[in-house]
Formats: sequence, structure tokens, C-alpha cells
Amino acid sequence: MGRNRATRLLSVLGAGALALGALALTPAHAAPSYGNIDENASGTIVVHKHENQVGTDAVQDPDGNGTPIPTPPVSGVKFTAYQILDADGKPVDLTVPSTWDHLEDLKVSADGTTLTGGPGAPSGPWTVGGAVDSATTDAQGEATLEVDTIGAYVVVESDAPADVVQQAAPFVVTIPFPWEDGWLYDVNVYPKNALASVSKSVEQQPAGSLGLGSVVTFPVSAKIPSLAPGTSFENYVVRDTLDDRLDKVGVGTVTVEGAAVDKAYYDVVVTGHTVRVEFTEAGLAWLKSQGGKHVVVDFVGTIARLGDGVLKNEADVFVNDPDEQKGLTTNEVSTHWGDLVLHKTDASNPGTGLEGAVFEVYAADTPYADQCSAAKPVGSPLAVNGATQFTSGADGRIQIAGLFVSDSVNEKVDAGQRCYVLKEVQAPAGFATPSGDAALTPVAVKTGATADVDVTIENAQQRVPGIPLTGGQGSALLVIGGLALLGLALAVMLRNRRRESQV
Repeated sequence: MGRNRATRLLSVLGAGALALGALALTPAHAAPSYGNIDENASGTIVVHKHENQVGTDAVQDPDGNGTPIPTPPVSGVKFTAYQILDADGKPVDLTVPSTWDHLEDLKVSADGTTLTGGPGAPSGPWTVGGAVDSATTDAQGEATLEVDTIGAYVVVESDAPADVVQQAAPFVVTIPFPWEDGWLYDVNVYPKNALASVSKSVEQQPAGSLGLGSVVTFPVSAKIPSLAPGTSFENYVVRDTLDDRLDKVGVGTVTVEGAAVDKAYYDVVVTGHTVRVEFTEAGLAWLKSQGGKHVVVDFVGTIARLGDGVLKNEADVFVNDPDEQKGLTTNEVSTHWGDLVLHKTDASNPGTGLEGAVFEVYAADTPYADQCSAAKPVGSPLAVNGATQFTSGADGRIQIAGLFVSDSVNEKVDAGQRCYVLKEVQAPAGFATPSGDAALTPVAVKTGATADVDVTIENAQQRVPGIPLTGGQGSALLVIGGLALLGLALAVMLRNRRRESQV
């Protein structure tokens, strides 16, 4: 049976499995046998599993010859072979010429359990029998199914990892398979998969957005699978449930390879703290043209409450999964925040708190120094919940509700503290306001809430020179001073009289 007959069989027995793609060479290529079919032979079905290609596919032959597959192999995919039975429940007989005619018309249902287009009366329909072997693809994307008897087999992709969003359709393989006017008893097949992948990050906090009330951004990057020709996306959803300490949750941008996606291609649905990006019918059609690229969704929220200071987050992507049962979950990321408590006290009586001191807080030039003592302020005063100045209460305390410390992605990853600089801009009434470096106090902010006080800052009373001393002790001094002057004048007068009497 020549190449022409084999080519026609390829179109019905598994075009997607046997003929499409620039495909890998097998370790040992199968050479065809010639002459009559060996009725006592056994054989193998060697599965090569790779991602769908984008663009024009090259042809790979069932004997394993061809160019290397450019797309990555897919591991962990299970295939099962089922033997096709005739109306009597026996394996179809490949030594009968009419069997091959029926094979050319054969079609397999999407779940691999039903056959149509085979023989009808008087021989009756063919059926799918029991499983004869199963195998799972290895790291090279290869799996070998062993078959003990010649015949026709339905091969079904029976299990796959969650990132496989478009499984291979069931296909038929004969052992032996006609090729180059001979017979292949070890047949190479090449079903393809569409794979999705997803990852999550957390955006670096901008220099001016380091306090509560700032927006935190969580980018989610999801690969757009390359679908096989003639197929389409059923759905494509990116979902993120954000921490309840984030208010005003939503979506900042949706991009593909850095370009904004047309807003007509997706809907944003917010329910509580769960935010979904759902691609519309037009968007799904457009996504198919973007196979192999990545769609990036920036989920955002305004941090409003501190709690333990650690906000964790992960997202899910559902592709060709309308019931959302096999979604891909991202890696977990986190962002870390802490409060700052300072105590303003009287320098002459450190246990006494001072009310009315006003401070600003600044980012530090060396935010992750081992010691914060040398830190200098940079930029403008930071806003925390909308305020840029903070005033001590009756007990002398100021609590700055929350400042950014670190996150799990950007440097310094998961740092336990971050340096800031306090600046005193107004002392309490009757106390001196420091100036220059004396007004600056470097501090370390640690993740979480402070149990007591982070830093104590003293103020000295303001000195007021030139006050007239006219009462109390001051009056006594004036009297004493006056008497002294009178005594001095009397002494001078007596001395002058003695001199006059001696003349």
C-alpha cells in the first residue's frame, strides 16, 4: 500500500496526531516491512507530545523522520489505547481489504467512545473496546503504548496537567500502518496541546506612595495558548481575590506585549474583593491571533488597614474551562507594611509627654541600610491616609498608621525593616523647634504593628533673655545693689573729707 493510500488514511486516522507539526526525531527510526501483514506481530504507538506551533507547520512522517520540533515538549500527559472491535466483538481484521475502505470513512467522537462512518449492514457497526495500554509522557514529551496484536486502535488523551487547556482530539492508529509501500509496526504519532501558563508579581511601590492610602499593584501575566487550526477559545478569565485590607479594588491596565488591549475585548467584574477580567466573544477571537504572547492584567487596590502588616495575594486563570474547575493558580506574592510610634517628651523631665509637636516623615536615601542612623531624607513629605503632618497627643505620642517596608519580589526582597526620616517642623508651645540636622530623626520601620514606642524625641524649653526682674527675688537684688552703691558713695565722701582736713 503506497504513500497515496497512507496519506488518505492520515487525513482520517489522525491528521492532528500524525501529520501536523515540525516534529522531533525519534531515538531510532522505524523502517517499514514489506509484503503481507504479519498476523502474529505486535507493535508500539510512540506518542510525541509538544505544544501547538504558531505559523506554518512542517510535516513529520509516522516512521519518525523529520526536523526537530521547535515547540517545548509536554510532560505528564496520559494516553490510553483502545482496540476497535467488529460487530462480533473481535478485533477488526486488517487482512481483509474492505477493512481499509471502512477505516478511510471512520470518525471518532470527541470523548473517544463512539465510532461513526464505519461498516453498516450486513456486518454491523464497529465499537470501541477495552483499554489495552496506557502511558504518560516523560520530560521529552514521549510515551510508548504497547499493543500485542495487529489491529486498529483509538488513542485518547485520558489525563493532562491543569496547564493543558486544549487536549488532543482522539485519533485512530493502525498496527501496522501503511507507509512507503510497506508496513510500520512501530508508529510515531504527534498530537498537539495548547498550554497556558500564569505568574504573578507585585509592582515596586513608587517613591511617593509609601504610606497607607497608597495604591498597590499586582500584575498577573498569563500566556495565551496557541490553538490548533479550526479551534477557538471557549473562555478566558483572569481572576484575583484581593486582601480585604485593600479598598477600591479593580483593574489598572490590560496589555498584550506592552500594548493596551481594546476595552471592547474584555469586561471587568468586581464582586466584593474579587476582580475578574472576562474576555468577550470578540476578545476571544482576537486572542486566538495572539497565540504565544502574554496578556498582563494589573490588579490594583488602595491599602487602607495594617493588620499584621503582611498582605498575601495569588490569582487564577481559566482557559477553555467554562465551569472554572481546572484553573491555573499563580505563585503567591506578598507586600509588607508597618506602623511607626514616636513619643515626644520634655528634656528636663523625660517621663512627661508633650502635646502639640508636629512632624513629617520622609523616605530615606538608604532605605535598606543595616543601621538607619545615617539616613537622610529624600523627596517630599510622605502622605499617610492623606495626611502629611502628624501631631502629638496629650500623652506626647504620635502613631503613623502604616508605611511600606518591602515585598516578595523587588529589592530588598522580604526585608524585615525599612529606614525613614522624621522631621520636626513645630515644637510644642514654650519649647524650642530644632533646625537643620537637629530636626531630623532617622527611624527603622518594621513589618506589623508596634507594641510600644519606636523612638523617643525630647524637646528643651525655649529660653527668653532680657526679661525685667522687678519682683520677688529680683526686688531684693535691686535693694542690695542700691545699698552697695550708697555704701560706696559714703566711703568716697569720708575719704575726701580726711584729705581736706589734712591740708
